[in-house]
Amino acid sequence: MISTKDRFKINLPDGWEDQTVYTFRGPDNSGVQHMMMLNVDRHLQAEDITSFAEEKTDPIIQALQGVEVLKDEEVTLENGNPVYEFVYKWVPSDGNVIFQKHVFVIKDGIGFNFSAGFSKKTIKTIGTQMSEIVESLLPGTYLPIED
Repeated sequence: MISTKDRFKINLPDGWEDQTVYTFRGPDNSGVQHMMMLNVDRHLQAEDITSFAEEKTDPIIQALQGVEVLKDEEVTLENGNPVYEFVYKWVPSDGNVIFQKHVFVIKDGIGFNFSAGFSKKTIKTIGTQMSEIVESLLPGTYLPIED
């Protein structure tokens, strides 16, 4: 288990707030250096997980030409937590096919957006590791919202 809080500490004065985007480097496989990003939204405006996901995915669909949406639905993980998965296929100008996966989670009023890119092969292998990482997000692994 990796705890980013153990890497360093910083004291933020009143009025400052952590808005970190976490980046995790995964394995280099099939010519793809995998990276997973985690965006934390401590000021969630969405009322439910579907609204939260649409708020983040609608701009992707509108901005990228030739996006083929492969999955766009709420699912339940093995641990019983509901998440929203959004997976799309996209071919940028270099001709390499990219499979992008987003997993949205809401826990304790905080929104979490995990995202990573895969090849056709690795979305079926390393993509499952991403699901395991998402499932490891448990209460107590992050700081609650302070009033």
